[in-house]
Amino acid sequence: MLHIYTIGSSTSCRHAIAWLKDNAVPFKEHPIDTTAKLTVKSREKLTVETVREFLAASEDGCDELLAPRSLAMQALSKTMDMASLPLRKMVTVISENPKMLRWPIAFDDQRKILQVGFNDDEFGTFIPRQLRKQELSSILAKLNQA
Repeated sequence: MLHIYTIGSSTSCRHAIAWLKDNAVPFKEHPIDTTAKLTVKSREKLTVETVREFLAASEDGCDELLAPRSLAMQALSKTMDMASLPLRKMVTVISENPKMLRWPIAFDDQRKILQVGFNDDEFGTFIPRQLRKQELSSILAKLNQA
């Protein structure tokens, strides 16, 4: 199942959700609360376990997930040396400060595929194989007619 983690203030998140709907990709959205306390009941807290899953599926570890230019990341960098944090502590810091991440985060828990940020070409990997085969057949049929 494809899980997409979003924050409300992100246009990239809105574009990703629209793209998934337009391409008939089944998914479950997880709107993440970016405040210290759950202020909107329909939002979820980013858990340590979820951050661990992201890191396990990531090719570049924290570098892939973190948004170094984000205000949250800049503020945290003033109070702690992010580069020297042990991984266990970094996971906790991330779960407590989700605004330091790049959004959206799409995670296919069956194939263990992670996509951070929205790029419509890269999101194509989430289109079910059957739909990709149908689209390829359609393209080949059009090429054969030409």
